[in-house]
Formats: sequence, C-alpha cells, structure tokens
Amino acid sequence: RKSSGAFYTPQHIVSRMTTEALDTALEGAVLTLPRLQTLRVLDPACGSGAFLVHALERIAEMRASLGDNGTIADLRRDVLLRGIFGVDINPTAVWLCELRLWLSVVIDSDISDPLMVPPLPNLDRNVRVGDALAGAAFDDAPAGDGRAVQRLRDRYVRAVGTRKRTILVSLEREERRLAVRTLDREHARLVHCRRERVSELRVRDLWGDRHPPSRNARTELRELRAQARACASVRASLLGGGALPFSFASHFADAASAGGFDIVIGNPPWVRVHRIPERQRLTLKRRYTVFRDAAWGPGARAAHAGTGFAGQVDLASLFVERATQLARPAGAIALLLPSKVLRTLAGGGVRGLLAERVSMRSIEDYSAGASLFDAAVYPAVVIASNTTGTRPIHVRVHERRRIVSWCATPASLAFDGTRGAPLLLVPPEVRAVFDTMRLSGTPLGESDIGRPTLGVKTGCNEAFIQPTEDATGSPTLSALYRPALRGESLRAWRADTSNDAILWTHGDDGKPLPVLPAAARAMLAPWRQRLSARTDHHSGDRWWSLFRTEAASPARYRVVWADLSRALRATLLPRGDTTVPLNSCYVVSCDDETDALALCALLNSPLVSAWLAVLAEPARGGYHRFLGWTVSLLPLPKHWNHARVPLADAARRALAGDIPATHELTTIAAGAYGMDVDFALPLLDWSDP
Repeated sequence: RKSSGAFYTPQHIVSRMTTEALDTALEGAVLTLPRLQTLRVLDPACGSGAFLVHALERIAEMRASLGDNGTIADLRRDVLLRGIFGVDINPTAVWLCELRLWLSVVIDSDISDPLMVPPLPNLDRNVRVGDALAGAAFDDAPAGDGRAVQRLRDRYVRAVGTRKRTILVSLEREERRLAVRTLDREHARLVHCRRERVSELRVRDLWGDRHPPSRNARTELRELRAQARACASVRASLLGGGALPFSFASHFADAASAGGFDIVIGNPPWVRVHRIPERQRLTLKRRYTVFRDAAWGPGARAAHAGTGFAGQVDLASLFVERATQLARPAGAIALLLPSKVLRTLAGGGVRGLLAERVSMRSIEDYSAGASLFDAAVYPAVVIASNTTGTRPIHVRVHERRRIVSWCATPASLAFDGTRGAPLLLVPPEVRAVFDTMRLSGTPLGESDIGRPTLGVKTGCNEAFIQPTEDATGSPTLSALYRPALRGESLRAWRADTSNDAILWTHGDDGKPLPVLPAAARAMLAPWRQRLSARTDHHSGDRWWSLFRTEAASPARYRVVWADLSRALRATLLPRGDTTVPLNSCYVVSCDDETDALALCALLNSPLVSAWLAVLAEPARGGYHRFLGWTVSLLPLPKHWNHARVPLADAARRALAGDIPATHELTTIAAGAYGMDVDFALPLLDWSDP
C-alpha cells in the first residue's frame, strides 16, 4: 500500500535507518557470509524503492568486506535475487522500484559493452503489486511450504525466453495452491469460532433456561458467517481460475517458513483512516488492534473525550502492527512515522503495541527541526527489535539549531504508567521539572473548575458567519447576531476586535429555537440541504442547529485560548459577554471570578505554556495544538486557594493594560507549584531553544 500521503524521504535519513535496522537485525549474531546471504528485507509500502536500494547496496558492501567473491555488481545482483522484497498498492510505484533496483545493479558494472551485460533479473515476484494491509500476515501460512516457492522464484528471476514463461506458470500454480490452503485454514477457523460461540449461547443457566443472545453477540455471529462465506467465495474463485489476491502467506511463503523477514523497513503512508471508504475501514478495524483500541483511554476519560478518537488513527499505525506480524522473532523494524503517534490520544493503541510486542532501540524526532522534507510533515523514526524486553532507548530530537540526544528507558519516556501513555521526548533534566509539576496537583479536567470544552461548531460557516457590518445592517437580524471569536484573533490577555458575527439560532438555555424568525429562516433557507447533511446533525435535530454550544454561554466567566499557537495565549470573557468562541478555540467556564483570573494567568505564563508544549501535538512553523485533552492534564497547584490569589492579581493588572513582565509571571507561576525559577529553567529553555 502507498498513497498520496507519501512524501520524499531525504537520503541521509534513509541511509541511517537502513544501517540501524541492519545493526538491530544482526545484533548478537556472529556476522558471517551465510548469515548475510540469507538476510531478507521487506518494505511493505516501497514506493519507488529508496529503502530497498540502500539495503541492497549496504548488504553487498558488508558481504564484500567479509571476503565474498565477485564484483560489487555481481554481489548486488545476488543480494537482489535472494533478499530484497517490496509491496506497493500502486503499479507505477512498483515499476519505478524495479527500475531503481536494476540501475543499482548495473551502475557499477565493469562491463563496458552494453550488449555483454547479463539480462536483468525478473523482479515482478520480488516486488509485488498488492495491499500490505489486506488479509492475514503469516499466521495462517501452511507450515513448511516455502521451499517450493523459493526454488521456483530463484529460477524465475534468472530465466529468459520460453523458460521464463514456463517457470512463471509453475510459480503461479504453486502460489495459487498455497492461497487455497491458506483460505481452507481460515475458513475452518471461522467456522470453528462460530460453532464455539453458538455453543456458548445455548448453555442453560441454573434454572434450565436459555437467554436470547445480546445485540453484540448477534452482530458477532453475523460477521463470522459473512467472513466464512466470503472466504469460501474467494476459494471457489481461485479454483475456477480467478485472479489471485495478494497475500503474504502465498506470495512470500519462503519468508513465512523462515519465521518472517529479517528487516521490515519503510515510510508507510500517513492517512487518517476516516478518509478510507467505510467498508474498507470496517475491515481494517476488525483486523488491527491499533485501530480498535486506538484511543489512550486515561487521557480520553480525563478530558471526557470518550473513545471516539479511534476514528482519527493514522494508517501508518496499522503498518506498525503489520510490521510486527511480518518480522521474524528478533528481526528489525524501522519505520518513518508521523510524530503525532508518539503523543496524541489516537496513538494510544500503537504505543501500547510497541510497549508490549517489541523492544524499541531508538527514536528520532524531526518534528521541531529544520525542514528536510518536500512536504509539511512532522516525522519520527522508530527502530525496534521484534522481541519483548526492556532496553535503553537511544533518543535524538532535532531542533532548528541543535540536536539533543540521550538514553532513556521506556518508563522514563511515558507520560505515566498507563497503557499507551504519550511518549515525551525531552531530556532527563527537562523531564524532572515536568514531573515535579505533574505530581504537584490535580489535573484540570478532574478539578472543581472542570474540563475544557471546544468552541461552537457551525458545520457551515458560510451560512452562519457574516462580516460584522453586514450582520448589523439589517435591524430585523442584528438582534440575532453575536460577536464571533476565532482562535487566530486571540492574543495573550486580549482578543483582536472581531470582524465576524455569528447568526445565533439558539435560546438562552443553549437549545435551538423552536421556530426561527422569518428573516433568519429566509437567510438560511438556501443552505438548508447542506445544513441537514452536516456530520454533527442527527435525525430530529432542527436543521438550523449549532453544535457544542456550551462554550457560548455568557452565564459564567470564560477563559478562552487558541487551539493552535506557538505559545499558549489566553484571555478572559467576563460574565454577560455574549461573544461566541468558535471551534478554533477552547473554553473553561468558571463560576468564581478569582478562579477564572488565576487560570487565565496560569495559562499565559511561560512555565505552563512550556509544560503543555511538551505534551501538545506539534504543528507547522513551531506551532503546537493546545487541545482540550492536553490542557485537561495540566495540574492545578495543590494549594489552589492560596496559589490563585497572586495569579488573579497579576491577571487583573494585565486585563487593565498593565501586563506583568515575563519574569514576574514566571516567578508567580513557579511559586504556585512550589518551585523556584532556577529549578524550572531546563523546561523553560527547552521550549525556547
């Protein structure tokens, strides 16, 4: 699989990943020619083959250094035939990959006469067109059936003319036979699972009664039946000469017999799975635990966000799980992933899988560094051994003017001890300050003040939001409009004058008006079909409804901040202010003015902004996403009633125009957490390198 989410990877990163992957795969083994000659490397989303070319050249160099006979061109040819494999969903990418591998073989050839160059190998059985996420990995592969595939492929890659066509027919016949056997095993498993489930449901209780199956049980039985029927249908198609679907078990049966590939490496596509068709999405969810259990549960609960973040899991996370299924025990996994999987809510599943199934060797974070890629991406390299156990992890963080590296344990990187907790890539001295603050109070989302809420969502800004001068131009409509506040208009302690107004179609109780005024109805009527089709609109809702309106209530004091900024910036909306923060803002509502003022001062302090930046998802240009769940985890100082007084005083001054100096606000915030500024300096310096 590859997709439009792919991007060019700089060669020095490809080279480093390949070298570290080889070191990991060969770790603890005596480096011998037989070992290198049997090494198998797979890129499950190979694109044009950058990683495979580097692996090919590096393994050939290692073999030459151990005294393997032959020219570099001959060694590369042998490595290519024996141990370089790729898969991609795009046929054009596969052709480009084959071309690059061919060029790597012939580029250093000593033969000057082109007519004397040996025929190029047939690579269409080493680099396959297929979806690496489809079907099972090696779990259902029939044992001991890889030798025939390997023997036929070894003959095929060197064959020409009629012999090539004859061997290809034999190879396809063998792959088809293996595919049928794999389907037989899968069908038998599904039938057995369904029978077991039915037997469980038929068991009588102590009184001899049977209970009707639950809705979930009925759904499970339907799915098992549907999967068994689909399996039988594919089997019948194969026996009738139908197209052979891609399968690791049949197409790479030799790797399955050997326990898997020695190295799984690559840059998988970065795509939110909600962009994939629903039917395919449901199949992937059934197949991959990192999809089913994507959300980091404790963080979601702390922010009252539920587990809906599972829908935001990135396709790259599924490739991590697939890599653990394809790599042999103690094999190497080297993947270039979006750095967000290391700390977002929706990355909880893949982080839990990495902690439980592999032993991470190194993490390299490029998200805050100078741009090295041809797209606005925030990548991280993860190198792991496909084995359990705890070992020191080499961490490297690239920033604009420096690279910081250190060794860490998995526990020292995790936010806390829960499964799938975010990984915080900060040096030990910074982590010490972070943890001191984290353990010094109650998370905001669990405090008496309460959790943040997202600003109002319209689902169709064109219908509801108008320039202020247009909104106030109609006397009949002006009473229904309120000032609208966007995140980009927010500054520390204030908001720029709003040029937008939102048509407010709700009453004081936050519910949609039962009947729209005629002028408002006429204004929204052209948008009715689109408004009724909004994602958040449910059957029974009035079509003029707005969503997440809790943040718009003027009945309480509201602390508002932008969800996207370099340093967190917040302001206070006093009670009675009818301004409507839009969904580029987050809001905490307070009954007590002193609480609201103190919280506003805390959020505007460089210390708290630095603490949250460690946890927040990175964005382009040095920005961070200060989302509701992130700020929910901010600890309120333990002695809040005492700490809030100097914070509130500083906020009153700032809102009156006398903004405290940075050092003064930092000192007040550090004192609230029982620290002095000198102790907090590593965290402050880390956020402003």
